Amino acid sequence: MKNDSVKSNSDTPNPEKYMHWFRLLNEESDPVFFSAWFNLLNDGLGGIQEGVLVLGPANTGPFEPKASWPYKTPCSEPLIAVAEQALELCRPVMQRAGSRLLFAMPVVKHNDLLGVLALSPCSPGLSIDQKNWIQWGLGWLLGHGSTQVGASEGELNERLILLLELLMSSLDSDDLEHAAQTVLSQASVSLECDRIALGFAHKQGIRLFTLANVAEFSRKIDLVQDLEAAMEEAVDQGEAVCWPGDDASLVIRDAHQSLAERQGNHTLLSIPFIRDRDQYGVLTFEWADTPSSENLELATAIAPILGQVLLKGRIHDQGPLDMVSRLLTAPFKRVLGAGYLGTKILATCALALVLFFSLATGDFRIDTNTRLEGALNRALATPFDAYLEAAIYRAGQVVKAGDLLAKLDDRDMRLELVKLESQEAQYTRQLQLAQANWDSGQAGVVAAQLAQVQAQLNLVNSMLQRTEVRAPFDALITSGDLSQDLGLPVSKGQVLFELAPLANYRLVLDVPEADIGFLRVGQTGELVLKAFPDQPTGFAVSLITPLAEARDGQNLFRVEARLDEITEGMRPGLEGVAKVSVDERKLIWIWTRELRYWLRLSLWKWFGV
Repeated sequence: MKNDSVKSNSDTPNPEKYMHWFRLLNEESDPVFFSAWFNLLNDGLGGIQEGVLVLGPANTGPFEPKASWPYKTPCSEPLIAVAEQALELCRPVMQRAGSRLLFAMPVVKHNDLLGVLALSPCSPGLSIDQKNWIQWGLGWLLGHGSTQVGASEGELNERLILLLELLMSSLDSDDLEHAAQTVLSQASVSLECDRIALGFAHKQGIRLFTLANVAEFSRKIDLVQDLEAAMEEAVDQGEAVCWPGDDASLVIRDAHQSLAERQGNHTLLSIPFIRDRDQYGVLTFEWADTPSSENLELATAIAPILGQVLLKGRIHDQGPLDMVSRLLTAPFKRVLGAGYLGTKILATCALALVLFFSLATGDFRIDTNTRLEGALNRALATPFDAYLEAAIYRAGQVVKAGDLLAKLDDRDMRLELVKLESQEAQYTRQLQLAQANWDSGQAGVVAAQLAQVQAQLNLVNSMLQRTEVRAPFDALITSGDLSQDLGLPVSKGQVLFELAPLANYRLVLDVPEADIGFLRVGQTGELVLKAFPDQPTGFAVSLITPLAEARDGQNLFRVEARLDEITEGMRPGLEGVAKVSVDERKLIWIWTRELRYWLRLSLWKWFGV
């Protein structure tokens, strides 16, 4: 037989907790007792929004509030209504008032109605542990002198001491089987039982764990099978089953009747204790003769508490394989078993999402930062060393073909032109005179000098024409502001202006190296500029350069593209975001691509796999 341990961690019951109740039992002042009793009840329930304890003469009344929570605070009308309903029906009542839970339970002793406990817990519902705690608190309440009916204070205290001794004995051993044997043996003597059996949940039913005063037993014998059937009967109905019982009751007792007839005992009592759907158990008491009503009541009172203590010990002592198995099977039981509608809805939604991401596809696109550049970038430079005379346009302005942009100072050149023209006239007359004198030698020399002067004249005329810097085509001036440099010298080859055509642009994409492998010439995409976020423009990839540029902590490849259309307002230098369409792929692949790449590189970096 498996050995289980009672002790382990913080969930194991603390003996000091029971001593608080026992010390409270000796409090003679009723107001002090009720206040402290409510305080302990509040601690065990995890908080009470409001509560009231109503007591009075047994069965007849009048019933009056004896204590309230918070201390000396009147309770609300809805809670009073629930308390009155529980008093009238003489059974527990649970209702909801908005988001609050209202719960009322009659206080009954020896079938006498003493009053009602009504409260509104802070939690949205009452768990089995909280209900057991309320029963536990009512048991100590009935032990106080203010609620005794038909029994002396000494008798009630004696019963509570017995319960405390049984609880303490369950914590004395590290072996659950030994602890259970000790508790059941002591209880059988105190309750004058012929036999007490303990069963725990096992797979789909109840399995007998131990018998009082029986070290070992065979599961094949009829007694074990009959006991397990009786325990199953109590668990299935979720309440105590007593044989013989009231004929008017709707409780089923067939298995208990069969057990009594086959094993020869007169009275049977099975008390189930439940922690959750998979953690529960049953204590079955057997008497050979008719037991006293006090023993029946005491057995009914101690069974749920003892069972919970032993059940917690069994859970804490489960081996690693049992714990893993329980953790793995619990979700499947919630999804496939009865109840747990919320879990089933979440599981269905999760399954739908998995199927959606496994089957749904989308357009896989590469996102990059981009900027506009002119398709042709023309630079206008100084043709010779000169001084700047005038600057008509500057960067950012639009010009048309032939517009004068700037003018260089030409005064020195015009003087040089006058000089050369004078020399040309002189050499012309000399040439004519030599020809008239039939002096061919002199004519040849003068002709050469005249040609030299004419060449210099052509050069000066050309330079004079180039003193005016004009736009070669309709364009936007992208660089050049000479308005502050008038009169200053400019050197030959110095760039004065840079121009870009107005209707011809190219798109430059900065593609990260992780995405460059997906791009091909001819792929299409869409561009959205920061200046015009509501005007997407199509483009097609035209060039992929093989060189990377380190920028902003990453390697970026330059990729050029052609715009499908030029919209009004476009200018070189505008930036935006471009998305290049690659192909159709599964959404889960698209959304996890970067994470998978990072994991793959990290594994290769750390482990070489």
